[in-house]
Amino acid sequence: MKHTIKTMYVVHHSHTDIGYTDLQERIIDVQANYLNTVLEMMKQRENEGFRWNCETYFCVEVFLKRATEEQKKAFFQWVKEDKIGLSATYLNFNDLVDTQVINERLDEMVAMFKQEGTTPRTAMIADVNGISMGHRDALINHGIEFFYTNTHCHHGMYPLYQNQIPFRWENEEGKSLLVWSGEHYNLGNVLGIKPNQMNTYMANLYQGEKTDFSKPVDMVYTNLEKYVTECEDNGYDYDFIVASVSGAFTDNAPPDLEIIHIIDQYNQQYPDGVRLQMVSLQELYALIKDKIADAPVYRGDLTDWWANGANAAPYLVKHYKDAVRNYHLCKRLDKKICQKYPVEARKAQDNILLYAEHTCGHSATVSNPYETMISNLEIRKNSYGSKAHEYASFLLNRVAEDMGDIMRYYHVEGKIKVVNPTNLSGKMPVEFYIETGLMKDVKVTNADTGQEVISQLSTHPRGVLITFMDTFTAHETKEYGYTYKPEPSETINTRRAYIGSERVRDIVNDYDSISYTLPYGFENQWFKLTYDHEKGITGFINKQTGKDMLVENTIPFFTPIYECTPARVSDDNPTGSPFMERQILGRNIRGKHAQCHAGVMQEISVVERGDVFTTIKFVYDLPGTIHCCVFVKFFNDIPKIDFKLQLGKTISTDIESVYMPLSLELDDKQVYIKKGTEAFRPGVDQIPGTCMEYYGTDTGLVYTSKAGSVLISTPDTLMIYMGDMKHHAIQLCDNQEANNQRPVYSWIMNNTWETNFNLNLAGFNEFRYSLTLADTININEAYNTLDELQFKPYTFIVE
Repeated sequence: MKHTIKTMYVVHHSHTDIGYTDLQERIIDVQANYLNTVLEMMKQRENEGFRWNCETYFCVEVFLKRATEEQKKAFFQWVKEDKIGLSATYLNFNDLVDTQVINERLDEMVAMFKQEGTTPRTAMIADVNGISMGHRDALINHGIEFFYTNTHCHHGMYPLYQNQIPFRWENEEGKSLLVWSGEHYNLGNVLGIKPNQMNTYMANLYQGEKTDFSKPVDMVYTNLEKYVTECEDNGYDYDFIVASVSGAFTDNAPPDLEIIHIIDQYNQQYPDGVRLQMVSLQELYALIKDKIADAPVYRGDLTDWWANGANAAPYLVKHYKDAVRNYHLCKRLDKKICQKYPVEARKAQDNILLYAEHTCGHSATVSNPYETMISNLEIRKNSYGSKAHEYASFLLNRVAEDMGDIMRYYHVEGKIKVVNPTNLSGKMPVEFYIETGLMKDVKVTNADTGQEVISQLSTHPRGVLITFMDTFTAHETKEYGYTYKPEPSETINTRRAYIGSERVRDIVNDYDSISYTLPYGFENQWFKLTYDHEKGITGFINKQTGKDMLVENTIPFFTPIYECTPARVSDDNPTGSPFMERQILGRNIRGKHAQCHAGVMQEISVVERGDVFTTIKFVYDLPGTIHCCVFVKFFNDIPKIDFKLQLGKTISTDIESVYMPLSLELDDKQVYIKKGTEAFRPGVDQIPGTCMEYYGTDTGLVYTSKAGSVLISTPDTLMIYMGDMKHHAIQLCDNQEANNQRPVYSWIMNNTWETNFNLNLAGFNEFRYSLTLADTININEAYNTLDELQFKPYTFIVE
């Protein structure tokens, strides 16, 4: 049969999963060892057409640390000859990856290869369903021109409604990557280019369940004819097509010479068939770039369907995000900290990158959670996040000492230095901790002016937390003295009818006009919140606009949500298996029989009321938990609310999720999320055909309106979910404005995956948020402010 497609370019690689198939260190060693094998293979002249592609630069980095000078020389020579393909993708990441650290690592990579006489121009990803715009720009800014993707449609989908298609992915500056959006990264294995006599679901999908492995070359011809014909029947009109292949039908597979032998035999036996050609990434780019020069241009997020997997480790995600924040805080406080402590800085970077790698654990994490290997991989994965936190904390301690911190916090009077590490100016709350049980009140004084600043003392584990408010310019440093102040005795004014002898303040009066209202609502100059023991949160008014920001017919702000899909016997799941219940979800994050529970308010209490802030505690009854409270802190002098969900989560094998609603009603609102470099409107500013169910975010989200912006920080969580809280047909992104008006939720945790993501969500923790009103209506200004708000004035006790 005559075909439009004349050539299939074959990209031989090993999909890099740091975990999944074996212990992380074993995989790292194996991947580095593969390059030793490749160098030996390439010495043999009969393998002239053999190519190998390094899917991730991390594996190259590890290899080069261990290689002999002879091996390094041979490696760089084969790279320069385009026989070893080079990918500038450091690892296959999820949306936790930090853009600044990626840029630092790519700086090293590009400099090293230029020193060796070559310049990287290509990159690839496999398995993962997308990458952030920040990661894209890191590639672009380091000279990468071509990006080859291999999407896995398990719980995901490729962009643009079809695979095997090119497009140009452009950023706000007009710079772009030329993208070839390919097929699954084992397509070549499925076609038989590397015959694997194993029964896999992909082989069954493409070949049927009966495959004759006795004539491998004939099998390739039959499968290739079928595949190419199907592509052409579906409108594919290029004269080439691309397939990736591994040495085994598995992740972390070895290089295999049988692939080039099969290719050579096939080309000899079927000279009139579609020709197979093994290529490096550099060769692939050179061969197809002119043919796809007119590829359509798209802007927006290439949203990762698999970003939600990180939510299966909510406590480590929080720990990790704190580590990344501390790492960048160190660099803000001391720009030379990494040069002063290069070993520890490097270890912080390494572990920041390794924790953000897309693999969470072993492939059998859900199907066999009792297996020793399962727990070993989970603990090792968690250690990356913990070590990132350890080394970032080490650097922060060194910064503190260098800036005069006495590294003691026991004195009831002393001197502090406060640094504003942000580009923001204005009133800001400052906090510091003193380990003492004696201090009941405090006086804080500006060291330069001698003026007392408004402060508030709160109980804190093992001591007290002192909070005060002051005005700072960008990057300003101030010093203060603090001293113990005798606690004023509290007596009842017997001439005022506002409080009884039992000290309950429930009388309507004008002497203390706030206390008697607090069981029903709270109001300051910025906000008015109303609530009811039976109805929960009933109103949330922005007093600058006079508008109630609660969205009708949705679960209200500050109200936690638990969702559960029980594993049950059904036609789709005849054994009631938790594994199967997850597998049949498709791209939904819940089953058709999912149960959604909003927290039912049980108790309301004022935890603290003072000159700086007021904190109200809401106790909820929430299935799936043994403890559920939301603390809401209103600041007196700034338009900001800090709130946190305190959770005691139980264990279950059912499909579970926990959310906090973040939907707000504003006039002419637009919702923006940011990952890395660009703020984007979910559902609108995305590549067509991508996921718009949920999104990862670095710092949170922004609502813009004609009256200003509302900034919501999410320092402890990664995911934002948008849409209905029910099972539904999945609408791929069609860039319609209405998509941006869907309900918004912080998606705190889930165990929706059936493979390598955690089943157990049980634990005790708190998840913090903040809401800030801003005057700006410009999204870039608003998001720059939100980015800066993740860093607070930092306090050093210096005397």
